[in-house]
This record gives sequence, structure tokens and C-alpha cells, in this order.
Amino acid sequence: MTYLALATIAVSQPLLDLYGTNLTVFSAAKVGRLEIGVFIVLVMLVPALLATGVDRFSIRFGATVHRSVELTIVFLFLFVFGMVLLRWLKVERDYFVYPASVVFAYLLTRLYAARASLRQWVSWLSVVAVAVFATFVLQAQPILFPGATTFAEASVGRTDVPVFMVIMDEAPLYAMLGTDGRINAERFPNFSALASEATWYRDNTAISNFTHQAVPGIMASKIPEKDDSPFLALHPRNIFTLLGDKMNVDAVEPVTSLCPSDVCSNTEQATGFSGSRLWSFLKDALVVYGQRALPYYSRRGLPDTEHGWGGFGAVESRFVEQLKTGALGQANAIVDGARDLVETSNRVGTAFRLVHALVPHAPWYMTPDQRITSIPVYSTTSNPEIGDGARDNYQRFMHQFIGTDKAIGQAVKVFKDAGLWDKMLFIVTADHGISFVPGKQQRNVVLKDRDRVLDIYKVPTFVKYPGQQSGETSDCASSNLDIVPTIVDVLDVETDWQFLGSSLQGGCPQRDKRPIETATGKRGQVSETFADLQRRVAYYDTVVPSDGGVSSVAAVGASAGLIGQRLDVKDATDKILKWTVSRPEDFVNLSAQPGTRVAVTINGGIVSAAFQAGTEGILVIDGIAAGVVGELSGAEGVYGYTAIIDSTLMSPGDHTVELVIRAADGTLTSAGPPSP
Repeated sequence: MTYLALATIAVSQPLLDLYGTNLTVFSAAKVGRLEIGVFIVLVMLVPALLATGVDRFSIRFGATVHRSVELTIVFLFLFVFGMVLLRWLKVERDYFVYPASVVFAYLLTRLYAARASLRQWVSWLSVVAVAVFATFVLQAQPILFPGATTFAEASVGRTDVPVFMVIMDEAPLYAMLGTDGRINAERFPNFSALASEATWYRDNTAISNFTHQAVPGIMASKIPEKDDSPFLALHPRNIFTLLGDKMNVDAVEPVTSLCPSDVCSNTEQATGFSGSRLWSFLKDALVVYGQRALPYYSRRGLPDTEHGWGGFGAVESRFVEQLKTGALGQANAIVDGARDLVETSNRVGTAFRLVHALVPHAPWYMTPDQRITSIPVYSTTSNPEIGDGARDNYQRFMHQFIGTDKAIGQAVKVFKDAGLWDKMLFIVTADHGISFVPGKQQRNVVLKDRDRVLDIYKVPTFVKYPGQQSGETSDCASSNLDIVPTIVDVLDVETDWQFLGSSLQGGCPQRDKRPIETATGKRGQVSETFADLQRRVAYYDTVVPSDGGVSSVAAVGASAGLIGQRLDVKDATDKILKWTVSRPEDFVNLSAQPGTRVAVTINGGIVSAAFQAGTEGILVIDGIAAGVVGELSGAEGVYGYTAIIDSTLMSPGDHTVELVIRAADGTLTSAGPPSP
């Protein structure tokens, strides 16, 4: 009982409390109820059982050894609890946390050894385990006790219209636009082409700034509550329960679980028991616990958990799994969904397919041509305080967004080749956007900060209606709440269900403001229009050029005008003592195939004398200026750098890389190739 009590406060309660208030992780992992049950048992009992086993084994070595082992186990549990407590109190420094936890555990262990009353009280504390278990079960009711599915009393009038819907993730509209307010056709040729054939709702607004609220809000046409989780039990009236028993319906839901398991094949993996799936989930739980318990520097070596809902080990393993299930896999899901709709429509007639694709969502590893860069993303969901760091992130994001554009173009081609394009309903939107303002949160936003509200809530939205012959640009005050009512209207669905949004087919809803909410439960409205968004395009144009093609994404800083030019610099610098690239193998034997590795994001180390403010580095690929290293300005000593280069220069074959120094006055000197 003592070990159960201590294990509960040190391990079980911190982990189950975190998971109980973030049920989305279970939806993203697609674990079933039996697997969740095993997970609870393991978290609640295994630490105490292991401690008890060691304790019992030590008895055979005599009373003194047994007593020493008992006190050591108590000390270790209290030491871990001390770290968890300090983390909860936001005490982050390793040099304080570890000694303080040792002192905390030592003093309490001494008291435990000296006072029988304290030992008795600790054993009674085991009742906390029951409370923790009961609390988690109550929190996890939507998963553990989902209830029966109720389909709508409805009829579908148009049975000749296939429907394909893509929800991108973390895709802001400003990033797609040039300074003229039009879609940048050089970077986003497929979105630009879509706008010429569909209706581009360029004033559309997202519902929430977080996926677990935004996607259910789209699919149910409602504003979710603050504590809602993305499960069918909490959103029983959605597009899947409206159409699921009336036409062929399927969905790719990597984060949410809104479609009934007897309707969507993607949810079938959550039934039954899978040891490998449970093992992957447990590995993720260990990473999450490490992030929850360890102080700042100790947890820096763990995979980042802030950019996703699972699969954190993929970051640690240098994208062995990322190639299969990461950005490229998510982009491919769009094309695979299109092929599935074509096959199903040919076989059974009309069908509905939803693909929620986690692109261009972080982490950003996909290049514009859908190859994979190898350099990990170490940033959290807060933008770096330094402008160069935030700019690096924005450049990487832009590359992945352009790669997403390619997937949209491939899906459209699938439909056109199959002869479905003219008669189908094709919808592309995003759950929310992202902001890259230095020192600010990427998605958490105070509603009075209207610039970042525009970054996060203004999303690209396109609807290609059946029989639509030409493109149209609409300035309707539309919302993602309007998407399901639009589908209902186009399919001529008769139902008594009421939706918060309105159909966009045939006219604009009569409104000036659209409701939004934040993940913290704050509710507000958006009255800003597409014209207001132009100031955000102008702002980001000062960070990364909004005009130009893929190559111009690398043209940043004072050296922007040199990118793409051939540089023949004879004079050597005396400032650089040594510089390196972290993955020189990514410059040789390159392939053009999607999914292969390529050096587009580059990092490494520099040892240098002091540089003047305004100094930049230029990475030169095969003699051509390819990317900018901003970290040289005012730097001295040993430090790291990151640069994003022009991906179009990385053609199949081998490449050389050199570093050129551009002084504040524009003088160029060469640091030569990197050190081995």
C-alpha cells in the first residue's frame, strides 16, 4: 500500500491527469477501449508492483538489507515526486531541481524511517490511487463508454454528386498570397488553378485555433465547448451521422474520432487489441512523462511533444517512421483519398470522402518537391525570441505548404482523369492557421491581438460546385461553420437537424461578424475582411518575400539580392576558424524521388572571431548563392546556425557547399567548404 501511494503521486497521477485532460491523444493514437484499459492498469499498478517485487526479493538477504532497500525505494519515489512538484511550480533549472529533489526526498525518507505514524499515514494515502483511477475513468467517458450511434432521419435528393473534402491543418491564408492580394501562382500553382475553376472564399474564417475543437466544429457546424474532446459521443450530430447510413461514407481522421466505426474504415483499427499499437502508445507515454517530470536541460534531449498528438519517437529516430506517417504520408493521404473516391464512385455510385491531412502542420520536413530534409525541428509551439529563428521556421513551413499544394494538384488530376471533376463537389479548407511573430505563441492568441487573430483564423477555402464551369472569387463573410450546411444544400438533403452555419450555395449569409473561440474557452468574433488581411501579407513580406517562386523563399535578409547569383569570391576570411554541416551525406547521391533525403534545411556549427552587427553568411551550392545564415551578426566564439536554401538547386547527383561571409558594407569573403 505504501508503494502504491508513492507511485500514484510520483507517476500515475501526473500522467493520468495530463492524459485525462487531453483525450485527443487517445483519438490520435487510435487505441481501443481494451488497450486503454491495459494502459490504465500498467500506469496504476506496474511501478508499485515492481517496487514490491524488489522489496520482497531483498528479504532473503536479511533484515538490514531489506530495510535499506525499502528506504531506497521510498527515497526514489519521493525524489521523482519532488521533480514533478517543482515542474508543476515552474521551477526549471536543472542545477536547482536535482539537489532540491534530493534534499526533499532525503528529509521525508528520514521522517518516514523514524515515525511509525508517518508510515501508517503513507499507507493510508493509497486511497488516492482509487481517486485517481475514478477521476480518469470519468474524464475518459467519451472513449470508454461511447454509447450507441444515432443516425439522422434524413433523405438525400442528389445521389449523382460525389463529394471530396480536404481539411488541411495549420494552413493560414496569408502565406499563400502575393503582395497583390492574389494567390502566388509561382509557388502555389495548383491552388491558383483551383481558384480559377472553383469558388475561392477569400474572407473565410476558422472556428477555433486548435484542431481538437476546430475539426468537430466544421463537421458538426457548431462551436465546441471549452472542454470538448473530438469524439463522436460529444458530437453525435455531424456529417457522418447525417449521411453515414444513406450513402458510402469514409474518412481519414488522424486526430479526431467523429465517424462511427461501422461507417468509416479508418476507425476500424480502434477495435480489438493490438500489442504493437499499445507498445507505441506506451513509448509515447514515457516521452510525455519525461517532458512532464524532467527539468529544462534534461528534457531537451527528448522528442518534442508540442507539435503533435503522438508518434514522438519518430522524431528521435531521424524520421524512419516520419517517411511513412509524417508530412509526406499526410500529403499522400490526400491523393490516396481521391483515388479511393474514384474507385468507390465507379463501384457503388455517389460517395463522400473526408481527408483531414496534417499538412502543412509542424514539424516541417517536406520540401516543395516532396522530398524530406533531415534536420530536426527543435522549436516548441512558441516562436523563438530571435527574429532569425522565427524566420527559419517560417521558411521551413513555406516549403511544406508548397509541397502540400503539389498534393492538391495530384488529387485534382485524379478526378479529372476519371471524369468526375465536372459533376463532383470538391472542398478544400483548413482547421486554422499559424503565426510566426517572434516571441509569440504560434496558435495561442489573446483575442485583442487582432493581427495574430488574422494569422490564425483566416484560412484558405475553395468550393468547386457540381457543374461549375469557371472560377469565382467571393468576399462572403463566410465561416467554416458554413461547410456542412453547404454540403447539405448541394446534395439536397432533407433533415430536421439545425446547423449554426448557413449554406454558401447561391448566395452570401447575411452577417458582418463570425463567431470564433480559443482553446482556453474564450469566445469572440471576427469582423475583419480580406482587405484587413493584406497588412499581414505586408508584414510577412518583410520576413520572407511574398512574391516570386520557390527559390525566393530562400532570399531573405540583407543578402536576399544575391540568392540565385553565381558567386566567385577569391578573398578568404580570417574570421572563420572552423565551420561544419551536420549531415554532409545529404549533399551526395541525391534523388528526385519523393520521400528521399535532401539537404534543404542545413545546420551545423561555427567557430569564429567577433563579427560586426549586420554580418551574414551565404551558403553557396555549386558556386550559386543558395541560402542565408543570419546567426553571424555580432556573433563570436562557438555557436550553431540554421539556414534554408533554394531547394531547386538540389538536383539529382552530388553537390558542393561553401560558406561566403557578407560584411555589413557588402564586402564578400570566403570561408571555403566545411570542415570534415
